[in-house]
Amino acid sequence: MTRFPVEAYTPGFGDPVPRHRRNPRRAYDPAGREITPATIANSMENGVVALRVECPCGHEAEIPIERFPPESFVPDAGLRLRCERCGAKAPKIEPVWPRVSERR
Repeated sequence: MTRFPVEAYTPGFGDPVPRHRRNPRRAYDPAGREITPATIANSMENGVVALRVECPCGHEAEIPIERFPPESFVPDAGLRLRCERCGAKAPKIEPVWPRVSERR
């Protein structure tokens, strides 16, 4: 069951991908086509200041977004990282937006 009408979703590209073959770092439209994720350059243009990294061990950090190549995708930036505490690879990553008070 979809939460919003099908027309509200960004259309994907290419052929539908079966559920068992989908990349967990990607989003898919209701038909199963991959939706292109945001790039580092696009995120910087839209005001992202850093990337928040969370490891399953509980360690968290914020890394300046300028550290990553502009053409790489935000979800894939975590593939280059390792946790400083436990050494785990590919932590969860999300953009850090400026606070509302900082935007004015």
